[in-house]
Amino acid sequence: MTKVEKDLAPIYVVSSDDQKPEPHITSYDKIRENRRQNKYNRWIDTGNDERAAQQRFKEDFFFVGSLPKFKLKRTDKFFGIGSCFARNIERELSAQGMTCLTEGTNIPQEFYVGDRDARSAMNKFNIPSMIDEVERTFNPKHKEPGRYIEVGQDEYFDPATSGVKLLPLDQHAIVRESVKKTTLRLAEADCVIITLGLVEAWFDRASGLYLNTSPHPRAMQAEIRREKKGWIRKKPNRFVHMRPNFAFLRDKMHHLIKTISTHAPNAKIVISVSPVPLQATMTSDDVVASSTLSKSLLRVVAEDARDSFDHVDYFPSYEMVMSSPREHTWEDDEIHVKSDLVGQITRSFVDLWIE
Repeated sequence: MTKVEKDLAPIYVVSSDDQKPEPHITSYDKIRENRRQNKYNRWIDTGNDERAAQQRFKEDFFFVGSLPKFKLKRTDKFFGIGSCFARNIERELSAQGMTCLTEGTNIPQEFYVGDRDARSAMNKFNIPSMIDEVERTFNPKHKEPGRYIEVGQDEYFDPATSGVKLLPLDQHAIVRESVKKTTLRLAEADCVIITLGLVEAWFDRASGLYLNTSPHPRAMQAEIRREKKGWIRKKPNRFVHMRPNFAFLRDKMHHLIKTISTHAPNAKIVISVSPVPLQATMTSDDVVASSTLSKSLLRVVAEDARDSFDHVDYFPSYEMVMSSPREHTWEDDEIHVKSDLVGQITRSFVDLWIE
């Protein structure tokens, strides 16, 4: 083990001994069953088949077929956790008359940077941050000290939220109480929708926590100034950037599912991958290559979770977005998905999963 590996060992820890997933073996009988049931199993149209991928690429919206492992009811209660795309799905489900347990999150708009959905602070972009939110909400002994990073006089950065301004601690407490109150409703859920966002993440040595977003620029600048003055020359950097591998992500995904199922024992779990790309990479790769790697890893992690747990399934919203024509898919920023397409995707979810 190199010096760097020893230094990162406490951070890049894989807790489970079960890191050898079984190969996906398909029996002859199952193959015959799949051929009967799967109407979307061909790419090339061999005879006026509108369900062939070749034909679907000609449509304004690319529908991706799926055979759900279980069915949900319109009267079920839904809870979304994950990236901003999870909020989009929740809004559409609410518009269709279904109960989303994150509704009513009461975070004052003046606490946000810009105009945002009241639930935006709850956006979680990496799997460790999702685990942290559930554990700190339901486990009173979970680590709380040192979470807020001081960057100025009575100005603190909360690395566990999204889109929140630098605030004094008493206002951060208001945000935290609202997020906690909403997250506690997870226990009522019949279905938890997890939207996986990104792979690249930051770890804070001072708090021992993974950050939900990048460290605030002023926090990074303060670390650089201290290092130049020699205050921490003999200590490792406070913030560590990482791009986890599959073993790490699989371990954390299994941990997240087990944690959710502990506190919401009756809930089915549906995983999706957010199509929203990585806005900037800290690696030497082109941002497009890095974002593609990120989404590919998360897609494999989602598939492994579906194979590993009977109450977990995958919804192919990512494939629907990425396979639809760009002019009908993306806003002008080429980052956010157009609301009309989100509506079509959500209606597809309702048609497939909900009785």
